[in-house]
Amino acid sequence: MKNQVLLLLKENAGQFISGSFISSKLGISRAAVWKIVQNLQAEGFTIEAVTRRGYRLTHAPDRLVPGNILPLLAKEHAPHVICFPSISSTNDYAKTYSCPDLKKNYYFAAEEQTGGRGRRGRSFYSPPGTGLYLTGLYHPQIDPSAASIFTAYAAVAVCRAVEEVCGFSPDIKWPNDILWKGRKLCGILTEMALEGESRSIQYMISGIGVNVGQEEADFPEDIREIAGSLKMAAGKAPRRDALCAALINELEKAYEGFLKTDPSYRSFYESRCITLEKDIFIITAQEKTPAFAEALSDDFGLVARYEDGRRETVYAGEVSSRLQ
Repeated sequence: MKNQVLLLLKENAGQFISGSFISSKLGISRAAVWKIVQNLQAEGFTIEAVTRRGYRLTHAPDRLVPGNILPLLAKEHAPHVICFPSISSTNDYAKTYSCPDLKKNYYFAAEEQTGGRGRRGRSFYSPPGTGLYLTGLYHPQIDPSAASIFTAYAAVAVCRAVEEVCGFSPDIKWPNDILWKGRKLCGILTEMALEGESRSIQYMISGIGVNVGQEEADFPEDIREIAGSLKMAAGKAPRRDALCAALINELEKAYEGFLKTDPSYRSFYESRCITLEKDIFIITAQEKTPAFAEALSDDFGLVARYEDGRRETVYAGEVSSRLQ
């Protein structure tokens, strides 16, 4: 209910709305409205309360709450957004969420993750107050082999959202990292589950962790030289609620593009991918193999040429530059 009150105040930003209007709109007492306003004020929201005029929101802190995010979402989309001040992992929560409507997309945003994960089960640094941790939950009716391709569409969505909110153009490192000057700004982890008998997709989730407000000294020592943030790149940290809304808007468009195999996403990805036409190592659990990254395949695989002249399209593993 608190988010509903905040949403009404945001939708009428700069104007007074009466307690009786809020009361009738939400089906609660005026005393309950006043108590909710007091709670919002205690959380840092500046709300004027004037007798016979009502309430007016004059300042909203940068908090990942639906009341801050929903007014910024594109009107043609109506995804469900659930927010947490702290959670173990937005991906893990999404896996267990019981969706009321499988035709809708759901998004889970957190201020902090205590058990964030990256690829291959690695931990993902997810401190409170400085990052955006967002998972999209989808139910596509597609061949399971195509699900991993959504990572590339999500990478394009991140780049476009960052450009809109921060004003600079990040790079993509194949397959799933968003970079600025070689520093990692964001990681993406796409996962899915299959029904045992039908082999159809139960769900597909895409978890996105963005470093937003950190300074270099804020990162743990072991990643300090390779991690970056939007604040470091743009000189100023964007509002995380605005970034979250922009990212959800772009993910909604990316999901539609993914289902239609929109070729513009491959073109965008290829234009930003700094891995291409470079000497690289292809890293798997078993070995580290030198190769040359020749091109991007139509389905976002990495076309690699090995030193013996053999060519292969790689879909899994990691790559690193041989210049590093």
